[in-house]
Amino acid sequence: MNAVTTTTQRSRFPLVFELMVWLIYVCLYKYSFFLDQGHLPNPHFDSFPWPQLIIYSIAMTLYTIPFYRIIAPKLLLAKRYGFLVLTIILYFWILLKLNNWLVTWIFQALHPAGDLGTYYQQQHAIASDKLRYLFGWAPNTLLTDLLAFMSVAFMRYAFENEKKKFLLERDNLVLQLESLKAQLHPHFLFNTLNSIYGMSLTGNKDTPSYILRLSDMMRYILYDCQQHFVPLEKDIAFIENYVAMEKARYPEADIAFTIKGIAAGQQIVPLLFIQFIENSFKHGAHRVTENGYIHGSLELKDGRLHFHIVNDLLTQQTLNAAIPLAQEGTNYGGIGIQNVQKRLELIYPNRHKMNIKKEKGQYEVNIDILLSTVS
Repeated sequence: MNAVTTTTQRSRFPLVFELMVWLIYVCLYKYSFFLDQGHLPNPHFDSFPWPQLIIYSIAMTLYTIPFYRIIAPKLLLAKRYGFLVLTIILYFWILLKLNNWLVTWIFQALHPAGDLGTYYQQQHAIASDKLRYLFGWAPNTLLTDLLAFMSVAFMRYAFENEKKKFLLERDNLVLQLESLKAQLHPHFLFNTLNSIYGMSLTGNKDTPSYILRLSDMMRYILYDCQQHFVPLEKDIAFIENYVAMEKARYPEADIAFTIKGIAAGQQIVPLLFIQFIENSFKHGAHRVTENGYIHGSLELKDGRLHFHIVNDLLTQQTLNAAIPLAQEGTNYGGIGIQNVQKRLELIYPNRHKMNIKKEKGQYEVNIDILLSTVS
């Protein structure tokens, strides 16, 4: 699944626009032009007399297809505008005459008699005469053909150019995401190993089980997180493992993290909230005081996910009493938040809100993400 969009469907608008030009311009306008040019009788006052002329109109216009579908878009993409102008002159000078001569020859051979046959014979004679001269274009159809199908060519060029830009932007976003994940993994591993090291120093008998927890967590990072999106329940299990490890490290602290809602079937970008949970444990007052607290929650409702975490901060007095811890806390912490901000902007544009408050002795984070729309 792509990091920016789940599917990249080719736009159908250029094809629809092209069909509209053929229908309105060729099958209606040029048909009316040839009908008027031939002065063909309409004794019954039909709305569409001589519908055979629609096929004739299409045949007289087929020569434009290689130009607006292949030649013009390629020259526009190559930015060879001067050569494009020269190609237009030569193409419509030579191909238009040859096409008119060939089409009128075929149609007068297919309709040797009648009013329509007489019209085709007249047009073939005119086309044959024009082949003998340097000039001799039919300006009425030449200019309209050029305007109608140059618009189609520009439309195709614009959409192809936009598609190329989109693919470049998408690849760039993917590279940025991979770079962010590459920064995150060693950062997370360093902090988690510090937690287990702290447990081992206290002689915690559950340290081996928490090493297994770390093994599961690293397996999630190394394998599941290679995908741009993961099942929400896996990311929740990862968070619960991490919180359980930190609770074992700080058994006296008031630590609580609740999960609400059914996560089954939902997808999310991996490792999106762990930065803030890490920071709460790394910079919270519980590290040096017995009454510190960390309260967090993750709630899913109607396709909207809300993450909340709050912790108390070290006061100036406790900072002075624990200078080594304070220095440790000031050196790290910016990478994780920057990663979250960047990933939210890239993957959930206009579908997320993030609010970070640091006041009244506590640090609070709220993130709201629209994962899916309600049907």
